[in-house]
Amino acid sequence: MLAARYLGPNRLEPVEVPAPSIETGDALVRIKACGFCGSDIGIVSGVHPRARAPLTIGHECSGIVAEIAAPGTDLAPGDSVVVFPLITCGQCNACRTGFSHVCSRLRLYGFDAEGGMAEFLRVPSASLLKLPRDMPHEIGALIEPLAVAVHGLNRASWTEGALAVVIGAGPIGLLTALVARARGIRRVLISDVLDSRLALARDIGLEALPARSLKASVDDLTNGEGVELVLECAGTAATARTMTDLARPRATVVNVSVFKKPAEVDLQAINFKELTLAGTRVYERRDFETAIALAKDLPLQKLISNSFPLQQVSEAYARFAAGEGCKFLIRPGG
Repeated sequence: MLAARYLGPNRLEPVEVPAPSIETGDALVRIKACGFCGSDIGIVSGVHPRARAPLTIGHECSGIVAEIAAPGTDLAPGDSVVVFPLITCGQCNACRTGFSHVCSRLRLYGFDAEGGMAEFLRVPSASLLKLPRDMPHEIGALIEPLAVAVHGLNRASWTEGALAVVIGAGPIGLLTALVARARGIRRVLISDVLDSRLALARDIGLEALPARSLKASVDDLTNGEGVELVLECAGTAATARTMTDLARPRATVVNVSVFKKPAEVDLQAINFKELTLAGTRVYERRDFETAIALAKDLPLQKLISNSFPLQQVSEAYARFAAGEGCKFLIRPGG
């Protein structure tokens, strides 16, 4: 079969590899769509702390069950599915207490084990969730990042009539803003430094503001008091320093983005305003279930900038890594 293989720093190529075979408890998924994630840039550039070449990348994937060897499961060949990519130890405190998504030895398909940017993927049947039969597989490939946004909102709190700010209009920021609005938050602002991202945000119906004028706009809207909910989705040193500036006293600030290194945060503001600062990491299975239910009512198709056959994965990755567009998908199944 053909797979997108990380072969060393800055080398991602389509390579023929043996097709996987399944054992008891496994399913074989014919992958129909797989998305690039920002973390894939770290893997392919050779700086990810765990990923080792050679490796098939990809963890945002959906497809069709081709074979299954899991007695008692409700899955069957032909079912449309999305892959829940977390691999947990089942033994640490987090796993024992019901929070396996923050497992002390957390691993993921596409990082630590062969991923889904391939014609076929073998996973435990328990790592699959059914998708509605009428859901396009390209939308199915967005369920994973949508679940990140759902989990971020699950870590937040707000009151009726709340005003929220999302910092960063990349894929996760856009999805977070869409979920916030779907959850009934009265008004959601989103900001970014790139005009192209602001244009896309407006195209999907969001209220977008340039980062340079965000603080002034928030002050004007709130008489200088700040907003009730800040969702940080940019992961930069600048946004870490300024996210507390936008929050009113006793507000919630949720760190949705993944910072690549420690960043300076205004702890004095957290003290003096009595802010709640909530961290997030990936998602829980229930977040996937919520994301699947929400997907049909969100303009997700507009986030897909382009899709490519697996044979063109090198070109697709180069364009994605250069910052072109929003979501780039690979179609292993044509």
